Amino acid sequence: MPHQPTVSNETEFDGLPRRLPDQDAVLVGRVIGSGPFTGLAAYYIHGQGSILLGRYQRKEFMPEYTVECESRLMSACVREFSTANVETELSSVGEALLTAWHFGDLTSLSHKQAHVYALREKAGFSRDETAAILNISPSTVDTHLQRAKEKLTAAENLVQFVRVDAEELADADPDFFDEADISDEADSSNDITPLS
Repeated sequence: MPHQPTVSNETEFDGLPRRLPDQDAVLVGRVIGSGPFTGLAAYYIHGQGSILLGRYQRKEFMPEYTVECESRLMSACVREFSTANVETELSSVGEALLTAWHFGDLTSLSHKQAHVYALREKAGFSRDETAAILNISPSTVDTHLQRAKEKLTAAENLVQFVRVDAEELADADPDFFDEADISDEADSSNDITPLS
């Protein structure tokens, strides 16, 4: 009896499976528009750390081209695909991973934390689906998500603190400036020395 490839039940783009476990592949998008690449599916291949373009036929992905990625990081590869010289459409996973790429650049989150946070909190994937997409264990998903939330909460608290007006702070705690040895009045500082 011939081998029947395993595919996920979740599909996008009129029947392309979100995951191809036998090929260690995750659907990140497809090529649209006109040209020789039109209609090709884009799957991130975990074992290779790259995106391959090809056709999906008879429950199997047949790669034809590769998207050059500077990094093996999923989100970086998705960004490379989304900015390629062809018209692309990202899958729900691809959209979440592109968001993760931006999180990784704009926040203190590690890329792994950003991947999990974007897939779970922004795109709404389940714990198990996130684990399958990223090729990690569900407990690792939990750990990355918890750490991401802690970092984002700390950053949000810092932003709120910075936005507090000094007068509001003084009103809330009149001794604050005294305890910190901060004067309301400008005085000369020993830190500034005249040029000779």
